[in-house]
Amino acid sequence: MPSPSVPRPIVLVAPRLDSPPAPRAVQAIADRLAVAGYYLATGSWREPGLLPGLAVLQPAAVLALGPLDDPQLRAAVAALDVPVVETWGLPETPLDSVVTIDNAEAGRQAARHFAEKKFAQVACISADTPWERARREGFISAAAALGLTQVADIVQPEALQMNDGRMAFLRLLATNTIFDAVFCTSDLLAAAAVSEAHNRDLHVPQDLAVLGFTDDGSAPQWVQGLTTLGVDAADLGRRAAQLLLDRLDGEQPPGTQVTMEVVFEPRLST
Repeated sequence: MPSPSVPRPIVLVAPRLDSPPAPRAVQAIADRLAVAGYYLATGSWREPGLLPGLAVLQPAAVLALGPLDDPQLRAAVAALDVPVVETWGLPETPLDSVVTIDNAEAGRQAARHFAEKKFAQVACISADTPWERARREGFISAAAALGLTQVADIVQPEALQMNDGRMAFLRLLATNTIFDAVFCTSDLLAAAAVSEAHNRDLHVPQDLAVLGFTDDGSAPQWVQGLTTLGVDAADLGRRAAQLLLDRLDGEQPPGTQVTMEVVFEPRLST
């Protein structure tokens, strides 16, 4: 397709740019859009004082990592009247098009795996992001339906570093409950859980099975033999960028939805 004579901005909306899975996705998005003659314009768009800057910028389109769930931000983006692609979660009423992961189904898959492996007492560790909340809710509902006993549900307000994940695992241990398997809704939480379990002479999976969710494939590198569900953040970023370009070219209609397949990788940790 012909590139614009003057590069035009595409607004990137993200809760944070320094926490997984954003970096790999953003790099893939930027690379794909640059070839087509666009550049990413990032900012703290969730700050109400910055919202008027969206219209001043005159972007060609908007790409959101996660749903546009803030009412003021959602209204400001809708008022731009440009193509929009939301990612990672499926909003109840998308503004335009979506590249999504069935996060709730990923949680249900985790519960089914534990049931198949005959783990009876399970726990969940998650962070407070829209996509991790969906994984957690899917896991909790499926675990109950399968007759598993959920002994603890730990939600870490923020999980940006390994120490955050270790704190979440310590909070789990502090519940003084007996559990034989834990579902962690991100790479970082899973790696931290295994690391902290080893620090306390707990053997994985003999004493405790751990199942993680990978956005970028890093968890199995951090923890050899970690069983994971997940997708590739870079691949999701490329597909989201391509869908946005297709919307700009009129090759895809408004309301297009692409669902990424969640891949299950059984390894030694369960």
